[in-house]
Amino acid sequence: MDGSAANQSGIHRIVIADGNETSRGLLRVHLGMQRYAVSSCGTGKDAMQALSRQPCDLLLLDDALTDAKGKELLTTVRAAFPEMGVIMVSDRHQHERIIRALERGADDYLTRPLSPSVATARVQAMLDAAQLRGPGQRPAFLDLPKIDRQLRTARGGRAKLLAICDILRDGLNAERASVFRLNREAGELLTVVAHGDEGETEPLIRMPADAGLAGATILSGAMLNVPDAYADDRFNPRFDEVTGFQTQSVLCVPLRDQQGELIGVAQMLNHDHGVFPAVCEVVARQLAPRCAAALSEAFYADTAARGLSLAATISGAPAGLGFETTELLIDSEAATDLLSQENAPIDPESLIGEEIGRYMVVSVLGRGSQGMVLEGRDEFLEREVAIKLLGPDSAKFDLLRDQFMREARSMARLGHPNTVAVHDAGEHEGALFLVMEKCDAGTALARVKDFGALPLIDATRITRDACRGLDAAHRRGMIHRDIKPDNILLGEHEAKLSDFGLVLAANAEGDHNVGRIVGTPHYMSPEQCRGEVIDHRSDLYALGATFFHLTTGEAPFQGSKDIKSVMRRHREEAVRDPRIVVPNLPQEVGLLIETAMAKNPIDRYQSAVEMLDDLESLLALARLGP
Repeated sequence: MDGSAANQSGIHRIVIADGNETSRGLLRVHLGMQRYAVSSCGTGKDAMQALSRQPCDLLLLDDALTDAKGKELLTTVRAAFPEMGVIMVSDRHQHERIIRALERGADDYLTRPLSPSVATARVQAMLDAAQLRGPGQRPAFLDLPKIDRQLRTARGGRAKLLAICDILRDGLNAERASVFRLNREAGELLTVVAHGDEGETEPLIRMPADAGLAGATILSGAMLNVPDAYADDRFNPRFDEVTGFQTQSVLCVPLRDQQGELIGVAQMLNHDHGVFPAVCEVVARQLAPRCAAALSEAFYADTAARGLSLAATISGAPAGLGFETTELLIDSEAATDLLSQENAPIDPESLIGEEIGRYMVVSVLGRGSQGMVLEGRDEFLEREVAIKLLGPDSAKFDLLRDQFMREARSMARLGHPNTVAVHDAGEHEGALFLVMEKCDAGTALARVKDFGALPLIDATRITRDACRGLDAAHRRGMIHRDIKPDNILLGEHEAKLSDFGLVLAANAEGDHNVGRIVGTPHYMSPEQCRGEVIDHRSDLYALGATFFHLTTGEAPFQGSKDIKSVMRRHREEAVRDPRIVVPNLPQEVGLLIETAMAKNPIDRYQSAVEMLDDLESLLALARLGP
């Protein structure tokens, strides 16, 4: 046993049986912080001894325990302790194992890399459900992996909300389901989805946050199960007037985000199906954390003063013709044509001491085929800046000017701590320039070149920060298209995503998004390599490839002889296990990279938020150490 805590009165007792020492250590620490009494062990034999010594409320069970007792532990536990909750812990892609465990009586599951916030939410939901459950009230088998996939792969805010409602309606055998998002600043509840008759227009319903049974749920923070809605004076009959449904019974479930903040309400309605039995409350408790996570992705907090915007309606700047200034441009010679000038290229060193706009050039930070990055001094505001300067006469080409200004506006619009801030833009003697904040520690690529593979904590923290910046871009409908270590700048306290020169609006259509391969080959998704239409999941692939580079010191398909070979391997070959390069990396690193770099976008992380959650979990693991 790794240690145990006494089962004090009123404190739930949890046993963790996990053969992965790091995994059970992470769970033990985070669940212990929630004031649970936690015991942990590495074998089935020890787990049975722990369960037999004292009453236990919940077992977290590794599905890969290798000792004899471990292989049969779930069956034994379900027979000996029928009322105890069981949550399985499995690798992300072990779908068959998870399904078999659920069929044999497991109540829920967690996947590696373990997310402390998800684990805490699932554990609390299971303990809450156990308090409601009486003899014979164990819910029927729920295909939770299918439910999770349904929520994860729903695209756009409206689709997310529909998926939540479908899952709640079907899981609780309800006739209708709606989900409301709480806007605390405006004091409103809003929904755009209510199940109705086939072909019925889905109404937009918004109401004061304290109105109706949904509002009562917000005020109390507790589940409501109302057998006769019209006999309850809190019920708002206007809901029926708008939807045309005659409500009899209502089940309202509060939805909380990963920080425990109340963000909305799920509401199930019945007429012909009658009252919601107690077992529906058990199922609702189990589904609530999943639905809350999907709801937090479907609506975003940065909204207008009196409204809430769906993710699907948020769009970036028009994508224009998509002029590419990057390491690879296939089937287009636009960049070469525009930047091959009769004028001799500017010598960056000759600019030191000169002024560009109001900025004094201090030194040269970097240079490339299309321009240079200079260190400047803003004397007016007394701060150091970075100046991105394109080649001579670049300002006179409309295509290039449009692309350059799109980058400036995209970066300025983000205004996120993990994206590089833009201060100014303009022209200097016919050359376009962009003034940005200066990050003193250089780029992530330079760090790897100087020191080789980064310590896991550093690599994970840098990738985590870049993922936060990427999430901010995706929430505004922007696709970066060129995520790589060289585009992650390192500041004093955080990493920042930069170089939005290839940014594309997520809803962009037209030839600029088809048939043209843009990006950096070592980090490009398979669909980018094929010149196909891409979405935000291509950025997540590239971020996974970047994480591989930071943790191993090598690009995923390093060693290929030419660009075509690299691109072929991205299209056809599975990414290497990073432990082949750095053997002491934890298994969770490989699982994260494998998910991010799946060949089919549907098998990847479906949002930056989802990937960010695993990065946070991995960072917690790295801090615990071996």
